[in-house]
Amino acid sequence: MLFFIFCLFVAAAVYACLSPETAWYFPETDRVLDNPDRGFYIQIDSGRADKIPDAAKEVRVILLAFDMEGYLAGDLPEEKLEELREALRAAQREHVSVAFRAAYGFHGEVAEPDQIGQMGRHIEQIAEVLNQSADQILVVQAGMLGSYGEWHSSRYLDGTEQQQRESRLYILKQWEACLAPQIRVDVRRPRFIREAAEEGILSGRLGLHNDALLSTDSDMGTYGAPGMEREDELVWMQEHLIRQVNGGEMPVLGELSMPENADREFAMMHTGYLNLRYNQEVIAHWDTATIGDSNAKRYLGNRLGYRLSLSELHMRKLHLGGELYTTGIKMRLRLRSTGYAPLPEHYKVFLAVGSGDGYVYREIQIPELYDLSNGESIEKEVCIRIPREFAQERGTFEIGLKIARSSDVKDGRDCVELANQSGFYHEGINGIASLERTKRFLVNTQYALG
Repeated sequence: MLFFIFCLFVAAAVYACLSPETAWYFPETDRVLDNPDRGFYIQIDSGRADKIPDAAKEVRVILLAFDMEGYLAGDLPEEKLEELREALRAAQREHVSVAFRAAYGFHGEVAEPDQIGQMGRHIEQIAEVLNQSADQILVVQAGMLGSYGEWHSSRYLDGTEQQQRESRLYILKQWEACLAPQIRVDVRRPRFIREAAEEGILSGRLGLHNDALLSTDSDMGTYGAPGMEREDELVWMQEHLIRQVNGGEMPVLGELSMPENADREFAMMHTGYLNLRYNQEVIAHWDTATIGDSNAKRYLGNRLGYRLSLSELHMRKLHLGGELYTTGIKMRLRLRSTGYAPLPEHYKVFLAVGSGDGYVYREIQIPELYDLSNGESIEKEVCIRIPREFAQERGTFEIGLKIARSSDVKDGRDCVELANQSGFYHEGINGIASLERTKRFLVNTQYALG
């Protein structure tokens, strides 16, 4: 009985420490956000690094095409590798991420090395350069084989199905052996992902680049696996490729590329990057069409990759007492993603507390966030303790969220902006609330998200 009475006393004391909860509910903006590692892309040859600054004015992703035409025997020369290094440096300066593809010619007919092992040696050389800029690499398209590096029209993809399979797996094994483990790889068809999985190659790192998106019933052979129709493949990708980097380009305007179907299929394949220039007819049609009340091009483009917003905020003040702390804040956040794909795992979430004089950061662990897409949401509860000496200062301070590779990233172009209609975004911090201080403790929440 004494224990029961003690528990009631503690519960009453805790309840008395809590101020009434204040709640806010926020709509999502349809504004185009300049967030990294997602969206439309522009293809640029590695020898034309001078074109990257102009591309960076339109997109946050480039497809860097590394053309090895004529390099059929021996190592790639140092000047060719330096060409790649300079292009990667330019991408870093312009804050664009790189989808990379190497091929022995970016046209219809290509000549390839006499031995596939020579391709393997070239992969080794290329990977050494890419690894030095690993944070800049969004994905490596497996490439190498055939016209445009698209795994067709190759001397190594003739012969029996087993011989073709061995060639494909050799290229993937070589990328796995040479690339830094955080770099992901894309292949041309979903069945090539399953084929590699059977051998344990690049496990958890393989996604899809579909360069015949929304074109024919099979997307020109992309969905040609025995016993699987288009819808079967889409369902498989929806379930298995959620954390991968998936994208491509659209070759034709037709029924499948109408905005409503594009929206449905992009959601199922968790599309993160899409060619802006390859088929202007499709993009132009989207720009004249609507999805609901929204311009279709903007609607679809906004949802490529991740798109996070803060949909709810619940906040109450805690009176903590004690020698070190005088007060605190208890917050419940609901984060929502309307993007087709989740936030990449290299981005971390930090709670930022401070003012223009500086902020302190605390990392928030939200593992479920990296599976969130297509309108799903997740809730997280956070408590902030305010040191006594800090709370006794007059003035206001802000609470915000910073989503970046690390808390010391200052350039907003390398951080994630939330898709909320209001609130400030400064040096990578998404402002949530501003609170007023008195001599004793925090007394007032001035605003939430503006």
